[in-house]
Amino acid sequence: MLDEQLMNGFPPTKNAQVTLDNWRIPPFNRWAFQHVRELVPSGEISRGDGPVWQLDRNPVNLMQTGFTTSAGIETDVQGFLEATQADGFLVMHNAKIVTEHYTNDFTAACPHILMSVSKSLTATLAGLFVCEDRINTDTRVAEVIPEIKGSAFEDCTLQHILDMTVGVDFSEDYLARDGLITQYREVSGWKPPSPGNVEGDLRSWLGKLRKTGEHGHQFHYVSPCTDLLGWILERLGGRPFHELFSELIWQPMGAEYDAYVTVDRFGAPRTAGGICVTLRDLARFGQMLLQGGNVNGHQIVPAQWIAETQTNLNTSAWKAGSGTEFLPHGGYHNKWWIVGNNHDAYTGIGVYGQWLYIDPTASVVIAVNSSQPLPLDDIVSIDSLSCFNAIVSSLAA
Repeated sequence: MLDEQLMNGFPPTKNAQVTLDNWRIPPFNRWAFQHVRELVPSGEISRGDGPVWQLDRNPVNLMQTGFTTSAGIETDVQGFLEATQADGFLVMHNAKIVTEHYTNDFTAACPHILMSVSKSLTATLAGLFVCEDRINTDTRVAEVIPEIKGSAFEDCTLQHILDMTVGVDFSEDYLARDGLITQYREVSGWKPPSPGNVEGDLRSWLGKLRKTGEHGHQFHYVSPCTDLLGWILERLGGRPFHELFSELIWQPMGAEYDAYVTVDRFGAPRTAGGICVTLRDLARFGQMLLQGGNVNGHQIVPAQWIAETQTNLNTSAWKAGSGTEFLPHGGYHNKWWIVGNNHDAYTGIGVYGQWLYIDPTASVVIAVNSSQPLPLDDIVSIDSLSCFNAIVSSLAA
C-alpha cells in the first residue's frame, strides 16, 4: 500500500484505514504519527499569544555528507534518512538553522509524535520544580502521591524515577502481543481494550505494578515511570501537565506552534511518549538547552539543572544494566541519554526514529522525526549517531 493512499477518500477503503488498533505499526504509522490527536484524546500545550522565537538561517547543504555505517557501507545523510523513513530533519549550528528537510507530507506546521523524547521534555519541567525547591530529588514518591502506596513505587525516590533505576516488574518489549506492555497501551488509550478486559485508566494501573529488586542499583528502562513523573508534576503544580508545560516552558520559549500530549479517558497525560510538537519547535527546545536554558535574555530552565544532567551520572547503575551495549561510555540521567563522546553530547531518543541530539562543544542541535517500521533497531540507532557525528564534523570543517 502506498503511504499517500492512507485515509484518502470518504470513507477510506478498509485496508487504508488508520485506527486505534493499527496506528503504531507500518505502514499506518506513516500517517498516524502526524495525526495522533485524531486517534487519541489529547491536552493542548498552547503557545499562547506571545512573540515567536525567530530563528536565523545560514543554509548549508548537509544532505550529501558521507559516513560509514556499522556494516561498513558508505552512505550519505540523504540516503540514510530515506532508508530510515525520516519524515523531518533539522540541523541548527551556532543558533541558526542550516538544514531543514521534510518528506511524507510532513510540514513545518504539523506536530509529530515524539515517543520517548517526551520523557526528556517532561524531565526538564521537573528540573524547574526541583530548582524552585518544590521537591527534592531524594523525596520519596509516595510522599507526593500517596495513592501509589503498596506498589513498586512506594519507596522509590524522584531521582530513581528520573534515572530509570526503579526496581519495577515491567518489560519494555515493544513487539509483545500481550502482558503488561499491552495493558499499558490499553489503559493509556493507545489501544482498544482486549476482548474481555474492562476499560481501565493509566494511574489506577500504575498502582498495580509490583517491585522486583532494589531501587537505584540498576538501569532498567520502564516507560510508565515517566507517566508517574507527570502525575507528580501535576500534583505539585496543581494543574494539568499540558497547562504547566505551556505556561512554564512552551510560551516563555517562544514556540511557533501549539503542541499537545495524549491523555487517557480521565485526562491523565502519557508524558512517557505522547507529546507531539513540530520539528522546528523541537529544535528550539534543544537550542534553549544548548544556551543554558536562556532564550533572548530570559532564563526559562535553570542552567544548573542542565549542567547537572550532563555530569552527575549513576555509573554503577548504568554498568549494571543493559545500556552499555548501546553507549559503552555513556549513561542515562534525568531522562536524557548521555552519549559519552568527547563533545559532551546528550540526546533524547524515541522509538520509530525520534531524536533530539545536542552537541554543546560544536554548538549543534539535530532534530529528527521518523515513522520507521520497527519500534527499536539497535543498528539504526548506532548508525544514527554516526550520521550525527559526520554532520558535526562537516560543520566544523
